[in-house]
Amino acid sequence: MGSPAAPIAVEIFSDYGCLHCRNVHEQWLGPLIRDYVKPGKVRLLLREYPLPGHDAARKGSEYACAADRIGKYGPVTDALFREQENWLASGKIVETVMSALSASEAAQVKTLVKDPTVLARVAQDVSAGDKLKIHMTPGIFVTFKGKTYPVDAQSEYSLFARLLDCLK
Repeated sequence: MGSPAAPIAVEIFSDYGCLHCRNVHEQWLGPLIRDYVKPGKVRLLLREYPLPGHDAARKGSEYACAADRIGKYGPVTDALFREQENWLASGKIVETVMSALSASEAAQVKTLVKDPTVLARVAQDVSAGDKLKIHMTPGIFVTFKGKTYPVDAQSEYSLFARLLDCLK
């Protein structure tokens, strides 16, 4: 999301079953997109990083990637994080994904999720996160002038924004 020519890249690696990932999604994404991505200051890369043993979150990643193919990544990820507590308790992650889509979109996503390239995208994101030595989610990294810096996702968004403002 955003201009590939933006001077700063922000990568966020998330697990749909992670409470801290939900908090970053709900509290950081809106202001980040509004204040930095849309004005062309930052390119935002949202990455899938389902943790080992989080089978439902992995399935959510696969469905989110399939939804991305039809331009519905945002609504699906919003639903997965908004309804996190419910689908974690019920196991109804596919139903949560489908609730964010029209009937025709849901049919497309159900077909696309079987595409091996969708599974490969999730694996590529996990591999990229492994190379950055992610030990917990969310993994947030800022790249500026060829250097990559990890960001403490437990900090306030205002501190993150100040970091971005200092990179010029």
